[in-house]
Amino acid sequence: MKKTILTILLAVLIAPIGMQAKKKEKKAEVPQLQNFPSAELNEFRLHGGNVVVQGHFVVPEEAKGEKVPQEVLNQINGRFTVIMRDYIVRKEKISTIEFTPDGTFSMNVYVPYPMQLLIYPLRTVYGCPGDTITVSIDPTKKTKEEGVKFDGTGLSGEVTRLMQVIDDKYYKPDWSNKVYEKGPDSLMKWKDEQVAQLDELVRQMNNGLPELAGCSPMASDILRTHILAQRLEHICDYYMRGMSNFRWNAPSDMKTYWQQYFSFVAPRAKYLTDNPLLMIAGDDFFYNRVEYAAFEPINASRTIANLPFDYNQAFADALAKEKTQTPREFRMNTMKELQEKLHVSPTDFSAQVCHLRSVFSTLKWLGDRYDQAADEVAAAMSVVSHPDLIRQGLLTFREYIKDNEIKVVEDKPMTKGDSIFLRIIEPYKGNVLYVDFWEMSCGPCRGGMLSMRDEVEANKDKPIKYLYVTDDTPEHCKSFLEPNNIKGEHIHITRSEWGYLQEKFQFTGIPFVVLVDKQGKVRENVSKEELMKE
Repeated sequence: MKKTILTILLAVLIAPIGMQAKKKEKKAEVPQLQNFPSAELNEFRLHGGNVVVQGHFVVPEEAKGEKVPQEVLNQINGRFTVIMRDYIVRKEKISTIEFTPDGTFSMNVYVPYPMQLLIYPLRTVYGCPGDTITVSIDPTKKTKEEGVKFDGTGLSGEVTRLMQVIDDKYYKPDWSNKVYEKGPDSLMKWKDEQVAQLDELVRQMNNGLPELAGCSPMASDILRTHILAQRLEHICDYYMRGMSNFRWNAPSDMKTYWQQYFSFVAPRAKYLTDNPLLMIAGDDFFYNRVEYAAFEPINASRTIANLPFDYNQAFADALAKEKTQTPREFRMNTMKELQEKLHVSPTDFSAQVCHLRSVFSTLKWLGDRYDQAADEVAAAMSVVSHPDLIRQGLLTFREYIKDNEIKVVEDKPMTKGDSIFLRIIEPYKGNVLYVDFWEMSCGPCRGGMLSMRDEVEANKDKPIKYLYVTDDTPEHCKSFLEPNNIKGEHIHITRSEWGYLQEKFQFTGIPFVVLVDKQGKVRENVSKEELMKE
């Protein structure tokens, strides 16, 4: 009897403790987006086409009808560019804006699918094939926010009008918090806080964001995806910064940290990564951070055996003995690792995009080695199942083949960029030219120039000239160039001229280097030393 009573008492006393323990172990429920997506993303909506970008300067009433003086046009033309970044296959197209004497401009910008466009140096807009984006610039206003207004037709106008409002309200990262410098534990704690804020934002979206009231279902889907993508991008960015600072006892420690850091992705994958809307709502920065952080195995170092175009028994025997992977094996093993370690779907949309980005970023180094290029693209396609991504991949590979085929070079009219570049290099004709585009605000640019000092000095009597081209003024550059004894030819151009050269060479990132041979021809896939021997 005593034993029975004792058993009952123990059960009564222990039960609440066990129940409490279970409560503590219970994880917080991960909120899911409701009514998402709210619009059907049909196949044709993802096709490419032209977006009309047009605008004008706002002029005082008394000056209406007057033409803009040519000297003013010369100062502003080239200062504004439209940058289209195809973030799926890592290609970009830069177009300069040309104002007419009546202060207006209009241009067609081709986009391979609906996407964000950067009108530099103004802001990002949204471009959907068939729509028009309008820009009005009032130079009398004190700030850019007051003086520049954007609008447009269709989905482009709707998303563009709301994008800045949404960003200001729901995405204001604190970049001054350099928690990634404080160690892995601090960064992990910060990440958990960011994920909690992300979940709270999802709850807000489920209750309805007032800024999205009245907008179309498709615009709502795009803007909600855009906000959440920016949050994930920020978390990935800090991870990358931390990885460049942290020191690990073993590579396995780093892999374990990566797995733990991004364990939050899979429960939220429906809207963070495995979301086809990211094709038309993400941007190049988002995919860059996801590719190199959340899905970093896709760009891990690897030993790969590119297969010969035709079967070779000796190569097959060597392949069987060595611990190497073919490109296809690498792609499939990577998807398997993401599935096993992060528990994401084997068909995760963003993982597929990252594989395409990875392979197409390497094709420019392969030139006309079509068999190897085809092997790499086919390997990536083995893990790509989304029809629109397959379509983009095939179209891009077709362009790669066309661009690298041997063909007759047609005589083309000289552009303004051509004229500016010829003027820059003409005084140095007969030398190999190392042309480096840089700016004072670019740390890697300055670092590169410092590291080149010994080479410039060693080659001062050889047929090579080092041209440093910038749109900064001599006065602005003086504080860096003189104390650091940066030799070479320093060439300062206007912001307009810089814009035309960006269009000519299709670059946005700097430092950007161009090599020119002794005949004045721009050369690729060749070293300075090889050019000097010619």
